[in-house]
Amino acid sequence: MQTLMMLNDPLAIWFLIAEGNGHGPEKIPITPPFRIGRREGFDLCLTSQTVSGLHAEILEEDGQLWLHDLNSTNGTLVNRQRIRTKTPLHENDTVQFGSCVFSVSQETAGGVGRHPMATMVDPSQVAIEETPEQKFDRLLSSGAVPFFQPIYDISGSQPQQTGFEVLGRSRMYGLRTPDQMFAAALALEQEAKLSRVLRRRGVEAAAADLPEDLMLFVNTHPAELACGDLEESLEEIRASFPNRPIVLELPESILNSPDMFADLRSALLNLGIRLAIHDFGAGQIRLSELSEMAPDIVKFDGALIQGINKATSKRQRLVAAMAKMVKELGITPMAEYIELPGEHDTLRQLGIEYAQGFHYGRPIDIAHVKLEEPKTRIEPQSKNLGGSAGDSRGRMLEELRQIDVADQDPRPLQKRAYQDADWLLEQSKNCYTIQLTMSSVESKAADFVAKQQRKGDYAIYQKRGRISEWFVVLFGMFDDRETAKAESEKLKTAGVSPWIRTIAAVHTEINAAVAEK
Repeated sequence: MQTLMMLNDPLAIWFLIAEGNGHGPEKIPITPPFRIGRREGFDLCLTSQTVSGLHAEILEEDGQLWLHDLNSTNGTLVNRQRIRTKTPLHENDTVQFGSCVFSVSQETAGGVGRHPMATMVDPSQVAIEETPEQKFDRLLSSGAVPFFQPIYDISGSQPQQTGFEVLGRSRMYGLRTPDQMFAAALALEQEAKLSRVLRRRGVEAAAADLPEDLMLFVNTHPAELACGDLEESLEEIRASFPNRPIVLELPESILNSPDMFADLRSALLNLGIRLAIHDFGAGQIRLSELSEMAPDIVKFDGALIQGINKATSKRQRLVAAMAKMVKELGITPMAEYIELPGEHDTLRQLGIEYAQGFHYGRPIDIAHVKLEEPKTRIEPQSKNLGGSAGDSRGRMLEELRQIDVADQDPRPLQKRAYQDADWLLEQSKNCYTIQLTMSSVESKAADFVAKQQRKGDYAIYQKRGRISEWFVVLFGMFDDRETAKAESEKLKTAGVSPWIRTIAAVHTEINAAVAEK
């Protein structure tokens, strides 16, 4: 007689035991709701291509466990029978997700019913030995580890490995995923501290093992924005790693708080750190805010991207239109959660330039990161967002940092080598220019221009921001976007975060500022 998997026994712990399939850990404790799929971050993440992104889940109802298939492609089986509805689980049942086979097992604190493959420590014993504070301290000191997922430039004839996203993981029981780690941090009001540790540890690991020209996409927790510690943390990282191209990721929801965002964007420009907005398209698309905040990269929301090769023509046209829109603003469109070759091919045709997902590589620790040799490209490729021009880049970064330092140059502003708003209004609206930086003080913006060695037309104009006036520094006048893009790539290797803009947009900002005076 089979034993139902009941949860009302305080000594019982239920597990899935892998049947030697090589696609996951050998023994996994079940804590409902328990999700199974191929995406990173689920309770059971399986690498097999036969497993769907979100495949199945185990639920608890009235003290009993039930297995529920979530419309997976290859099905969920219990004792070799495909299930169509929620199915109760019993001890010693065989369950199968795609081609991955597991058995269910019960374990008690006294060792009754212990499976011969079992290796995990009984979590009830750990709870006795450690307080939440002690466990969190152990997470910060040694438990939290950075994982790296590759990012590719797919805009050319062949994909080019251009960087990695740094992801926080842990090997501690019950704290393996970011959600679990930050839940523990929330209970102690330590989310900001955990965010800083994960980011710093990732950049340090990359410095030891990854080429210096590869981008690092790093993340932050909203608690860091709220407490104002983020800028200090980024300054420390930049001081320690001056030549590493870094991209800070923020959620699209940041567009709802432009006042809070303005100072951070200025700090990122001064530090030579680029900005990526992720989950773009998940909420209301605000073109005016997107244009004013000028992110360097937008990562499209996964709901738009997944299955794009089989999506309706309407959704494909939407993604293509969005990609074209952001590129016209000088922003690089990026997609994540790409799992299949067909998705890669379709997204490349739709205009996506950067990409990441299981198709290119899963998140792994630094010891197992594999670097690819650069592939020959038909077109010039210079998207490393920083390059290895150490001296020139360091000099440019120092000049950028000096924008917010009191102006020491006594020369009158009218003698500086830059054009003004009147000159800009004489230029054709169909032309393009490159925004280099901006400052709230005109003398500081002018001082930045005076220190530049690249020859060409510089201009400064005044615009009205949401919380203050800004003096914007522009470089060059170009007949088309491709010419401006080629020049912006040269500026990137010198440490600037250039933003390609239309003169029509510049005219709009100048006229708006004049109208308010």
